[in-house]
Parts: sequence; C-alpha cells; structure tokens
Amino acid sequence: MAEKTKLIEAHLVRIEFADKGTAAALRRTTTHTLTSVLHWPRYTYQQRVVARKVEVEGSVREYSDSDWIDAALFKESLQLPSAVTFSVSVPLAPDAVAKVLSALAKTAGGVLGDLFEGAAPTKSAGKMAAAPFDTLGAILAGSDPSTLGEGSLVFDDELLSRGGERTIELKAPSDVSKAVAAGGKSAARSRLIRRRGDVVARIVVAFQPL
Repeated sequence: MAEKTKLIEAHLVRIEFADKGTAAALRRTTTHTLTSVLHWPRYTYQQRVVARKVEVEGSVREYSDSDWIDAALFKESLQLPSAVTFSVSVPLAPDAVAKVLSALAKTAGGVLGDLFEGAAPTKSAGKMAAAPFDTLGAILAGSDPSTLGEGSLVFDDELLSRGGERTIELKAPSDVSKAVAAGGKSAARSRLIRRRGDVVARIVVAFQPL
C-alpha cells in the first residue's frame, strides 16, 4: 500500500556564501539560480525540477515574510521515501539566468519522467539524494550553468508531519582551478582555488505542512 501523501510548502529563509572573495565583491549584488530537484516526490512521479532567481548583496541574504514571492521554492505533495537536492549556480548575468529559467519552464513533468525512466523508488533515500545532478544539463540541453555547490536533504516522518527549518550545506561538486600568470616568459600556472567537497554556501529552508 502506498504511503499517504502530504502537501509541503518550502521557502528560503537564508542563504550565505562561505567566501565571495575581495571586499569589493562583498559589496556587490550577485545573481544566481537556485534549483530544487525533488527525487520521487510520489511513487509514480520520479522527478520534479524547480528553479528560481536568487539575488544576494554581499555574502548573506535573509528573507522575511514580506519576501515570500522571492523566497518560495516549491509546493508539492510528498510521500516517503523521497529527497530533495538543492544546487546554486556561480554568479550569472541576467540574460543567462533568464535562459535557464525559460528552459525549465518549457520542460513538462512527462519529459522528466522519460528522462529518469529506469530508476526505482525501492532504492534507498540516501542513494536517491545522491543522484547525479548533471541530468539537469540534459534537461536544459546545454543551458545548465556551472554549479557552485549542491547538497541534499532526505525527508522523514517528522519533517512531513511537523515541518520546521533545516540547514543544508552546499558543497563544490569538483575541484576548481584558476590560471595565474607566472610573469616574464614563464608559462601560466594553475592554482587550486576550490576543492571538491568544500562548503561554498549554506541555505536555511523552512518546510510547512499544509
């Protein structure tokens, strides 16, 4: 017998970047996409992908009740086992953000089901939460921006029944290097600026049963 479904609303409470570099960068407003991928929200529904624009001045943004339109992430009927993966992009130009959101808006749920056909809800929730995120690139047909960080949350009975806030660490999915000029006739060298698994941001998400 299938688990009972519970309608859950999720909204962003806070986003904080671990390091935005120089003091000048900390005074700058950056634009990102924050993508939520729900894994098996319901037994017959493999994936649900939702993306939104996030603007952050400096390294932290707090959301108040009056920011509900900007903070809303998703409203979905969920049943266990299920999980959600959050992914934040590197800073993007407004036209790049618009391209990503437009590509996702044109993606129907049926298409997502076809892309993930072959997955099975009998897999553990932990494995579902660790599903490769590059599938989003296939959905966007090359429009997927570079991912700054990603992290997952596995839903449990307490969260679905009582709700509450959860902090999710978003970690770098791969090493990132930067070319540094060596000077003179020496060839440019590569300097590692971020290691895979480094925490690059943290988000606080509130989940409210309806």
